[in-house]
Amino acid sequence: MERAHQHFLTILLEIRLAFELKEESLPDGTQRRGIVFPGLRFEGNLYSSVDGQLVRRSACDAMILIPHGYSTTKLDCFYTIPRLKRADGTDPDRAAGETDAFGSKWQFWSRHLADGEWRPGIDGLDTFLRYVWVELRVA
Repeated sequence: MERAHQHFLTILLEIRLAFELKEESLPDGTQRRGIVFPGLRFEGNLYSSVDGQLVRRSACDAMILIPHGYSTTKLDCFYTIPRLKRADGTDPDRAAGETDAFGSKWQFWSRHLADGEWRPGIDGLDTFLRYVWVELRVA
């Protein structure tokens, strides 16, 4: 097992969240890897549409794609199911896109850590998950 993959598993066991490791082949022959957190709980004021009505959410499935070169390459962006909305029914800032991955359609949250916000060898999945929770809270 490669070192970055082992590092991921160690962090996940430490933070005790349910997770699923995913991998799929892309049309160009490369492999895409990701991690899905089913039922990731969060604080915030986000909703999803159920039968045409907005219903407040406190959990969603969240996905983080794992770039080649992790953990020296920073994690970037995240994805959610279901599609999350603000109380007024609009998409959160920079979360209007969709991405097909691992057999599902995910809401794309365009979020990028600044270079100084990712310290190779220090920051990892736990750091990025804290970032995701903050983004969901303030969306």
